[in-house]
Amino acid sequence: MSSVAAGKAPGALRHVTNRNTTESAASRCLCYAAFSELLASPHEVDLRAGLRERVGFGEALDALLVEVGSADLKQLQAEYSGLFEVGSEGPPVPIREDLQTGQRAGTREDVVRFYDYFGYVLDEKFAWQPDHLSLQLEFMHYLCFRESEQAEDALSYQLAQLDFAERHLLSWVPGLAGQVERHAPGSLYARVVAALRDFIEEDLAWQRATVSSGDGPPA
Repeated sequence: MSSVAAGKAPGALRHVTNRNTTESAASRCLCYAAFSELLASPHEVDLRAGLRERVGFGEALDALLVEVGSADLKQLQAEYSGLFEVGSEGPPVPIREDLQTGQRAGTREDVVRFYDYFGYVLDEKFAWQPDHLSLQLEFMHYLCFRESEQAEDALSYQLAQLDFAERHLLSWVPGLAGQVERHAPGSLYARVVAALRDFIEEDLAWQRATVSSGDGPPA
């Protein structure tokens, strides 16, 4: 993404260093996809069988994949709706960035601008909620996948991951995790969102360590 499109100051050249795409992109791609599926609405699609097959990320995430993948579908639907989708005054804990941030001006437009710029196309039935957490995580999965494929243009996808994670994940997922824990302490989705928060923070720290700014060539 260009510096202007990403909201960066023109002329602020950035380079990626000490980042082996072959080693990192594929595993990060799979991890973002797993979290995207864990937080997708079980009313829209039943992903339980696929979740059980995704194990291999480590003890904590594997346990959540098995637990959600083995849960009763009606139970999942009830817990998901009760937290994220229904309520007399709206969802107790909105799972969309626009609602979490008090409908901050330009949030949805900025998300859509990222999607359009990088050719990420939403299915028609999801187009009304581009800021849904599951879709944002799927977009990160897409960027990681494209990084692994695009040897000549990998830098664009690498920098977009950092920009999007800073602007549209770190800005609200930690707060979401806190809200879910307060509303349903120790619940399945409280543990899923807490694990996601930890992953995003760790992954973002790693991404930042690979990006340097300046007018000189990459180190």
